[in-house]
Amino acid sequence: MPCFYTPELKEQDSKIMISGEEYHHIIDVFRKSIESEILLTNGKGLLAKTKITSINKKKLTVSILSINKEKQSQPKIAVAFSILKNKHDFLIIEKLTELGIKEFFPIITDRTVRKPSKNTTIKFKKTAIAAIKQCDNSFLPKVNNTTSLTEFLVNIKENYKPVVALEVGENRQLWEVLSSLNEENICLVIGPEGGFTNEEIEIFKDKNIQAFNLGNHIVRAETAAIAASAQLLGYFLKKNPEYY
Repeated sequence: MPCFYTPELKEQDSKIMISGEEYHHIIDVFRKSIESEILLTNGKGLLAKTKITSINKKKLTVSILSINKEKQSQPKIAVAFSILKNKHDFLIIEKLTELGIKEFFPIITDRTVRKPSKNTTIKFKKTAIAAIKQCDNSFLPKVNNTTSLTEFLVNIKENYKPVVALEVGENRQLWEVLSSLNEENICLVIGPEGGFTNEEIEIFKDKNIQAFNLGNHIVRAETAAIAASAQLLGYFLKKNPEYY
């Protein structure tokens, strides 16, 4: 069943009006009509099954048949990734939102080629919204503004334990790193095309940030982000099959 993003949805609602872009998607793209059933999510844990009861030229009304409230599991997973030259960072946002990543930190590294525009964060957020609608994810991840790697490492320590993907050195597998940590929120740190520089690797060492690798093959940055996130999600699901 198609899912639509309605941030104003509340748990106590019995009906809700929809206008703007989502109205266009429901009526003009999906060709829904009165009595059609659709799913709504507010991106904050609510997923509502609804039925369209009225339609006019600019808005529609739905009655709410049932609401499911998901509880956000702990620990949370976040991903920091370098802005990518090929714009595959949008693929990172899309696929990792589908996997249930809760927060993104776009970063600028020494080898970052593409610079973010003033609209980059807005476009990332729109990509995340499209992704939760595709996979019926009831949580919209937070997309932070782009910062430098050093600024990110200063700010991240309050909320997440960072672990960095490196293809050089005698690094451990991700599960080995996780088994040595407490039940802390984890932020995977993924580098740019060409990887992190030696100077950046020294920064990670100085800050005692643990490193992991993804096997014996060099993978693209977006592949590393997806593979590491899937491994981390699997690790938490093994410990808690209800992890969401």
